[in-house]
Amino acid sequence: MPLVPPAEVRHPVYATRVLCEVAAERGVSAREVLSGTALRPGDLDDPDTVVSALDEVAMVRRLLARLPDDAGVGIDVGSRFRLTHFGLMGFAAMSCATLRELFTISMRYFALTMLHIDIALVEGADDCLLEFSADHLPADVRRFFIERDIAGIITTTSSFALPVAEKYADRVSAELALDEEVLRPLLGLVPVKDVAFGRAHNRLHFPRAMFDEPLPQADRHTLEMCVAQCDLVMQRNDRRRGIAAVVRTKLFRDSGCFPTLPDVAAELDVHPRTLRRRLAEEGTSFRALLNEARSTVAVDLLCNVGLTVQEVSKRLGYTDVSTFSHAFKRWYGVAPSAYPR
Repeated sequence: MPLVPPAEVRHPVYATRVLCEVAAERGVSAREVLSGTALRPGDLDDPDTVVSALDEVAMVRRLLARLPDDAGVGIDVGSRFRLTHFGLMGFAAMSCATLRELFTISMRYFALTMLHIDIALVEGADDCLLEFSADHLPADVRRFFIERDIAGIITTTSSFALPVAEKYADRVSAELALDEEVLRPLLGLVPVKDVAFGRAHNRLHFPRAMFDEPLPQADRHTLEMCVAQCDLVMQRNDRRRGIAAVVRTKLFRDSGCFPTLPDVAAELDVHPRTLRRRLAEEGTSFRALLNEARSTVAVDLLCNVGLTVQEVSKRLGYTDVSTFSHAFKRWYGVAPSAYPR
């Protein structure tokens, strides 16, 4: 995956507003943080402002360069996120019936969140693994965004997910690359007793049954109403971008559960033939974009998640391992079993 976020990715302004608040408390003005980007201080108060991912990375880099001790800055920023910052997306999340539905909705409308990190779910027969990574971001800002986004997820969901987390606390474990001292302010919000620090990954292990446990604030009517409005916002945002970028985003959305061309066309409210034609006008095809997504996810599942070749083949929707192996060799020149781990 690229080491810089794609230029077409844009996020709501509230994350930048909170970043500037934290910066001001540490002696760095908003004007300094925003210098060199497309934003001005007045834009922070306009709820319609959107911020490119490239500008967000530049602002974080500038802030960290001005702080003698930047430990915990990401935690500080993420801990100030509130569910109301997400607008309709936040109300949809709070209205979900289960954690599984919450995850599905969050991935479906990931573009409406402020998150930069990648979130991958590996579901087994009895247990699940949730992994948070930022390998696609420049190395000097990865720790900040991992800290910020994990803190933001915990802070915004703990109010309604806490009863479920407490029920399964003895069966949940975490592996974290984050510093224990930095994370300590958040540990009191998370009823996870088995936490290992200093690891290479940021992973949460939990029983599959926990994913389907009812959430206390579930409301089907509110969820359906919010989802309908989120769809309208997504469609409006999609019209501002190239169709290939939109399709690419939807293919990466569910980390291996790839939609078909008719599925994507239905989401975009166009005929499949129209979608094919518009992709061709941009010099690509649905098959090419699907192969791009599959090849990227395949390496991630093999090298970062640690799945077997057979498991990756099944996860990516191949009917047999040999077909997947042939495709992998076309992409990378070697069989998946020989790819460097």
